Amino acid sequence: MTTATDFFKAGGTLHRAAPSYVPRPTDEELFQQACAGQFCYVLTSRQMGKSSLMVRTAERLRQEGRHVAVIDLSALGTRITPDQWYLGIVWRMAEQLKLGVDVERWWSDRAALGGVQRLGDFVEQVVLPGLPGPVVIFLDEIDSTLGLDFTDDFFAAIRVFYNRRASSPEFDRLSFVLLGVAAPSDLIKDRNRTPFNIGRAVNLREFSRAEAAPLASGLDGLFPARGGQILDRIMRWTGGHPYLTQRLCLEVSEHADRAWTDAEVDRLVERLFFSEDAEPDSNLAFVRNYVASRPERAQLLQIYQRVFRGEAVAEDERSPFQNRLKLVGLVRSERGALVVRNEIYRRVFGPAFVRDLTPRNWVSLIIGGATVVVALAVALVVVVSGMQAEARRAANLTNVASLCAVAESEGRLSFFSSRSPAEQLDMFQTAPGAADADLVAAAGCVGPAIATSALSPAQQGALRDAICAALGRRGTAAAAAAGAKVGCP
Repeated sequence: MTTATDFFKAGGTLHRAAPSYVPRPTDEELFQQACAGQFCYVLTSRQMGKSSLMVRTAERLRQEGRHVAVIDLSALGTRITPDQWYLGIVWRMAEQLKLGVDVERWWSDRAALGGVQRLGDFVEQVVLPGLPGPVVIFLDEIDSTLGLDFTDDFFAAIRVFYNRRASSPEFDRLSFVLLGVAAPSDLIKDRNRTPFNIGRAVNLREFSRAEAAPLASGLDGLFPARGGQILDRIMRWTGGHPYLTQRLCLEVSEHADRAWTDAEVDRLVERLFFSEDAEPDSNLAFVRNYVASRPERAQLLQIYQRVFRGEAVAEDERSPFQNRLKLVGLVRSERGALVVRNEIYRRVFGPAFVRDLTPRNWVSLIIGGATVVVALAVALVVVVSGMQAEARRAANLTNVASLCAVAESEGRLSFFSSRSPAEQLDMFQTAPGAADADLVAAAGCVGPAIATSALSPAQQGALRDAICAALGRRGTAAAAAAGAKVGCP
């Protein structure tokens, strides 16, 4: 008889032969693209089954005669030198591809070269000559590189491997598959060096009820003729989210003595995720912590609140804020519009979640709690209004500067698409002070894009004048350099 311990698994990578693995159209798509030698990447939210998909695809490729290496970049560590990091990648390549080379000696013999060049030489001089036929390298947990300050060159090297195909046919046999929880702009900022604009995105979505037939079969083994009904109720809550669905199936299967009516499944969901005694869930904690840590969380929460309320928010793949919400898993696209990911998320990430994480305006809180005489209150309102305006401008400048630091396109999109012309002008009315560095960074980022924006000629002129005036009030070398980029006189 099927048991809980040998069928369902909640969290972690499923074994390539796991009976509870749910094949999706993505499985075939990734396999076919890898067979064709395409550079692919699977970038999506946590616990959607990326690593399990990778393991299954790698095994299929090996059965088809491909040479495959699977490298978990998080296992290389973060407190590490660039030389050690690149050596770790080369060592794992040699081990998994069974190249029979003394990697440490090979590496040390070329100590005068940088890590990127040694990696490239290893691929060209050892990997490709030593292996007949196609070679596929899977790089898992690529978001672990976000804390490293030298990995732009690594992703650029992957692009170089692809470009080498034009002059060296041997590189046609080499392809990469990148997987992780990150946006391409997070991983490498220079669009001219990124491999993501030459690779093919493979979208991993929730599984449908029909695709989840293996899970129904597993439940049927424990609850004959009732597995489908139980799974229907579970998926009503999870919407086909792989981890959440597996977790509930596992919990149900560990209590085979129960009838598991719809009401009992609902009570289980309540106990696991919503009650005061519920233990913290790693998936839900990740979502909350991700949003709380983002500098643009105010904008993220504003969009999410609209989606949560049921407003029609059209999907815009150019929106960095929408892409962040999809990446963390709070929302998904359904028929061209954004919806809350599933009913568990809707209950956990409700109004209290938005209220708790929405940045507080400390000035407003002070005013709201003050009890003063009318004359003093009037004077205080005048003073505080100015403080509020200045705080708002500084916060807006910080937000745009932060996004520009990630990718100029994101900062510009936020500035021109998320703010009215009046709000754009207001931002640059800030007085000299603590926000000077952010003002210079924001001006240097959005200023050169004014001429190609959707603003009218008059609005463009007014905005350019406001930016130039703000930079002129600073009188610093950095402000002068930003002014030159904007075209200030």
